[in-house]
Amino acid sequence: MRTLVTLDYEIYFGRRTGTVEKCLLEPTEALMDIAERRGAPLAFFVDAGYLLALRREMKHSQQLARDHLAVCRQLKRLARRGHELQLHIHPHWEDARWGDGGWELDLKRYALHAFAPAEIDDIVRRYVGALRDVAGPAAGRAFRAGGWVIQPFDRLRSALANAGVAIDSTVYPGGHRGGDIQPYDFRRAPSRSTWRFEDDPLVEDPRGAFLEVPIASHRVTPGFFWRLAAAKKAGGSRHRPFGDGEAIAMEGNDLLARLTKPSTSVVSIDGYKATFLESAAEDYRRRGLEDFVVIGHPKAFTPFSLERLDQFLAGGNAGHLANYATYQ
Repeated sequence: MRTLVTLDYEIYFGRRTGTVEKCLLEPTEALMDIAERRGAPLAFFVDAGYLLALRREMKHSQQLARDHLAVCRQLKRLARRGHELQLHIHPHWEDARWGDGGWELDLKRYALHAFAPAEIDDIVRRYVGALRDVAGPAAGRAFRAGGWVIQPFDRLRSALANAGVAIDSTVYPGGHRGGDIQPYDFRRAPSRSTWRFEDDPLVEDPRGAFLEVPIASHRVTPGFFWRLAAAKKAGGSRHRPFGDGEAIAMEGNDLLARLTKPSTSVVSIDGYKATFLESAAEDYRRRGLEDFVVIGHPKAFTPFSLERLDQFLAGGNAGHLANYATYQ
């Protein structure tokens, strides 16, 4: 079984965005210590819109100029060490402005679909260009939609194809979320390791131009979320995230559903979710699936979750470690 360790490289963008040092630089360096010790290749889905927002707004702030320099240095170092930099798009950065020492964010256009077709094409082109400016022409061949909001895909298809994107890694089978900001529904996704598609990432098309490499998913009970809440409240520094921002609040019905009924989660190295890395991998092996894609967000790492990742990689549970170049 191939295991891919993938990271969404982004700061928080809820009511408090957090700092570059705590959300990106420090947790990524802690992860790199583990990756180098275990010989693990990593794939970072870089929030390229944030890079462009820093460039646009840093004329107003020396702090933003320092942030831009530090982030680019880290990304270049990751690329030099053989890790992949792939495309992650949170287009709300188009409307973000820096003021009074912090980011003023408007999430009305959180999803790429909120933009006109010509704007979508322009955003994808500029974001891929920004990423390749930092990491070289091999960057940005795989894509992950911000907040998993990839539907309807046909509105994004031509822009991604024109930018040379051939792989998507957004879908996690069984996952779904309602609301107005982050709606997606992957309950019809194929139960396969990978598949080709054309206009809909949930519909197999052997001749499709895109390859879906789905994020691994795992069924969890309400008890898991109650234990997660207890770990956050009483777990001390070991369960405290590196990031110092605040996430978008889960909308009411989704939160209630997770606390009262079984649900599907991504297999993650974020916080307490790292507890089911081993059991999810075993389930994938038992089902004969060939690809096990783990997701994480440096901002959401905790000392506990990095310990669990280290144990997972050291214990032979990971199988063959790979990255997206494997599929090209």
